[in-house]
Amino acid sequence: MSYRLPSLNTLRAFEAAARHLSFKTAATELGVTAGAVSQQVRKLEQSLGVALFRRLPHGLLLTPKGETYLPKITKVFEALTDATEEIAPDINAKKFAVGICPKAAALLPPKWPLHDDLLRPHVRDVIETSDVERVRTDEIDCLIRLGGGPYGDLTLIRVRGPHARSGETRRLHFVCKRGLADCRQTAAILDSLEKLAATTP
Repeated sequence: MSYRLPSLNTLRAFEAAARHLSFKTAATELGVTAGAVSQQVRKLEQSLGVALFRRLPHGLLLTPKGETYLPKITKVFEALTDATEEIAPDINAKKFAVGICPKAAALLPPKWPLHDDLLRPHVRDVIETSDVERVRTDEIDCLIRLGGGPYGDLTLIRVRGPHARSGETRRLHFVCKRGLADCRQTAAILDSLEKLAATTP
């Protein structure tokens, strides 16, 4: 049987943008630019021949067809996640060893993430390091840095960090292997960082 489907990248861009109603927030989640998300969504709309969003001056709204499409696409990604876990349970079963560079650690609460109750099921150890090679050699599962790169074959996800003492909002780099970019541990760590950014005065 031949499946006539849009590309997976366009569907991921749509699903993330539709959940957040924001290309910018979706871009942070996916580790790309807002322009790239917008372009992927536009390609999807063109391939389907329907409008999925209404683009407003201050945000996005789903069209009726977009509202119909979103929950079904979300279920597809959930099914893909379940199927992957069934044959490769270690992807989501293990706890992460998290590397944090000193400059990023200075912006984060003391003993984060080990003292975050929501991250205890997902994090086993924290190592202070700036060395990206330790991700490649599996010494750590992810690395949180205050900028840097390029990262070559590794996945980069940009995420808002807590405000610096100057009041400036800092962008953190979350770096991991491609196979770990969409797992639960990564999602939990990114969610915790977003909450810290939102609650920091």
